[in-house]
Amino acid sequence: MSYKYVIDASAWFEYLYATQKGLKIKPLIEGEEIATSLIAVGELADKFARINHGFDIMLRFIQRRSALIGISVPLLLAAAGLKKEMRNKRPKFSMADGVHLATALQEGAVLVTSDADFSGMENVMIV
Repeated sequence: MSYKYVIDASAWFEYLYATQKGLKIKPLIEGEEIATSLIAVGELADKFARINHGFDIMLRFIQRRSALIGISVPLLLAAAGLKKEMRNKRPKFSMADGVHLATALQEGAVLVTSDADFSGMENVMIV
């Protein structure tokens, strides 16, 4: 299946907390074919644990609304290559960032994020 958007953890967080940025992507999350990397789910679980907020209900919503894209060796190799390439211009670009971008590229989708490390990149929507 092809997805129009891949939602990263930062965008999900904005949406789940109904911030101004999250409200901008509400129609997209609620009405489009979307996917999310399992890495993003792990990042969200970590974030919610750090702020002592339960994640179960939100996880169930994400699972119902978004396809979860697993991690494969080819995806990780692509992510590592993207990280290496991006680090020259963006010193904070992480392996997780690479996974999110590689997932979007793999799916032929637009990456939706609130992470400024992606600014100016093609096929990326920053909220």
